[in-house]
Amino acid sequence: MKKIFLIILWSVTAHAYCQTDKNGNPVFNSISIKEDSIDNFRLLSNYYTLKNNIDNKNSSVYISDNPDLDQIIDAAKNLPSDFFVLTKGQTVISMILLVNQQKRKILVLSPSTGKTTEFKCSLKGDITENRANELVKERFDATSVINANKLFFNKKKFKIISTEEIKSFVLALINKENIGKSGLSQMKILSKDELRKLILMETKEGGKLDFFTPIKGHEYEGVQMKPGIIETRIGDALYKWGEQNFELGVNTVDDALSIFAEFKGRVLNEREKAYIKLGFEKK
Repeated sequence: MKKIFLIILWSVTAHAYCQTDKNGNPVFNSISIKEDSIDNFRLLSNYYTLKNNIDNKNSSVYISDNPDLDQIIDAAKNLPSDFFVLTKGQTVISMILLVNQQKRKILVLSPSTGKTTEFKCSLKGDITENRANELVKERFDATSVINANKLFFNKKKFKIISTEEIKSFVLALINKENIGKSGLSQMKILSKDELRKLILMETKEGGKLDFFTPIKGHEYEGVQMKPGIIETRIGDALYKWGEQNFELGVNTVDDALSIFAEFKGRVLNEREKAYIKLGFEKK
């Protein structure tokens, strides 16, 4: 899954609000949901998933490989869910996070100053719409359903906070607190199309994602990855390319495969699909 596609220039991506810490380790995986225009600004809506987080040992919110239903719903209610990035052009102004633990609140981070401001949140409900939709989609509980703005999960009922309610609250907060007038940071964020173009460009010969030119003519030679594990050079290159797509913020493995297919100008073979998927999912 994708982390938010924040690109803090190329050289410092791992230090940003993406899914990796300064050592390149995943922290809290997320996906981009939507982009809205507000006057001269862009508001990017994002969602922290349960999948690939609470069951991912490399995630900071890991619970177990197979969390039970009580653990899942507890995480669904309490872990951060929806967050937003306010930008002007490609420049980040503020990060806005809905926090659900204890008293519900909104945290606004200004990257230009490093200051975090806390605001009361009057939104009522038990679980966000994005979370409820994921719980049903992923079939954690095969009997779970959404009906009349309520989630029925593990024989319990939870009132849903709609995505539009959350966004409306955030927009009102932006206007009331003049958040758009916060100083511009040095952080840059790319749109999905801009990120795609960047990856295509960097995959070309000599680019930062060109793992292929250096092994040309030696693609099927074996290379020892670690004691007892031998891989072909092309398999290793495809794995690294998929892994870097995840690090840079490509939303899904299908998006990564689509980018590589465009780069190759053809349908991908099964080897390419398998190794890119392994790299993207860090398996």
